[in-house]
Amino acid sequence: MNTLPGLPLLDPRHVVALLQHLVDQADLGENLEQLLSVVSPATLEQLKRTPTVELLRLAEQRPAFISVFVDESRLCLARNRLQHILHRKEETLWFIRRGAPAAAMLELFGIPDREYRQLKRMTANTSRRGRVRKLDAVVAEQVLRFWRGTRLQSDDLAARFRLLAEQFPDEPLSSLWAVFKETTT
Repeated sequence: MNTLPGLPLLDPRHVVALLQHLVDQADLGENLEQLLSVVSPATLEQLKRTPTVELLRLAEQRPAFISVFVDESRLCLARNRLQHILHRKEETLWFIRRGAPAAAMLELFGIPDREYRQLKRMTANTSRRGRVRKLDAVVAEQVLRFWRGTRLQSDDLAARFRLLAEQFPDEPLSSLWAVFKETTT
């Protein structure tokens, strides 16, 4: 019976990798206090002097002497953070592909001009700088009315602007942005 807390690590490749990681951490002096709370200085010294071939043999020994713990709350936070990052990246690319102007990308996503140009090249967006086509007065009024109605749907400016763009798919994003900016300035 294994009394090792956590999930015993039995795969020798992973055991060797972790042993080498411990040695590397000790050599670099990183997280030394935490490292010494789980492995004695004498054991670390022995591991440092052990050739890799012997570490491989050591990793095959039973019972298991290394285990894994999973902090589910931190794992959940990491997954949520990754989902948020991926969603924001997807949103950013959606706007870039549809020709959103640099000013919109800066205000909506905090993307500076240099990064904006790189993203445009990456997505093969061929929209050019220049004078923005002004919307017809009737369409501009419809845009404003719809924009005001999005306040109830979201506080996120990017989400609201995407709703606006989806509502008026035939209008260039730069023209929609110009109407939006006229109302906020």
